[in-house]
Amino acid sequence: MRDGRDVRRIGIVGAESSHTGELLRLVNDEHRLPGARVVAVAPVDVDARAAGLDPALVVGSPDDLVGAVDAALVLTRDGATHRALAEPLLAAGLPVWVDKPFATTVADARAMIGSARRAGTVVWSRSALRFPAAVRRAAGLAARGELRHLQLVGPADPASPYSGIAFYGIHQLEAAVEVLGTTGWAEAPMAVQSTGQVVVAGTRLAGVPVTCTFVPAGAGGAIPFHLSAVTAEGVAAEVVDLGRDYLLPAAEAFVAACAAPATAQPDDDLLAPVGLVERLGAALR
Repeated sequence: MRDGRDVRRIGIVGAESSHTGELLRLVNDEHRLPGARVVAVAPVDVDARAAGLDPALVVGSPDDLVGAVDAALVLTRDGATHRALAEPLLAAGLPVWVDKPFATTVADARAMIGSARRAGTVVWSRSALRFPAAVRRAAGLAARGELRHLQLVGPADPASPYSGIAFYGIHQLEAAVEVLGTTGWAEAPMAVQSTGQVVVAGTRLAGVPVTCTFVPAGAGGAIPFHLSAVTAEGVAAEVVDLGRDYLLPAAEAFVAACAAPATAQPDDDLLAPVGLVERLGAALR
């Protein structure tokens, strides 16, 4: 792994996701990452004018980011496209944040990790669901051996055009990995029930049962994420409050990983959510 790098110039691939606009607000408008600026956006998934991008930022291709930025963010919605977009940037030695889902198959996830390792750079991916206080409290219970069952509820649609339930469904699985770690992810069972459009999936991490309920958006919009931590003493149930600046902790963590690559995510931290969401999709099919 190469020495760390100071991230000053950021390039973004993809403009359809709301994450592009949020990061432009946080970084360029509000200067929440001191010293950093988004200097280029390659809108590979939507027309630049439709996305309302500043024409001065628009570049024609992700290849244009090489040599022009210190780090790249792949923010397209469909995880099935992420490997093809990220690998050339990784091969050029750029650190790359790949938005969720990191990939839709373990094979693609391993390939991106391998590309980063060969180039001596960082590939990084974490859901915003890993950072809220509710998730941290549940992780504390798990660390003390008190957690008996983890329940997560949130929006996801098996019929999404962005690789089905992987889009948005990945967030609950990311939160589960943040709470319980990665022990046993490769052998974790996945039992699925579908009642109408609602999907209920059960698995197990580190010996703790995990239940995820995926609810497509209705007329009133998407439901908030909920977490219930079950212990021998009772149930702590709460809405997971992401807050207005929900992407800021992830952005700060990525910049920190670029500065100190030795502290970047272990492979299993990237692979476990992908393996679980791939198994979930297979069970639904």
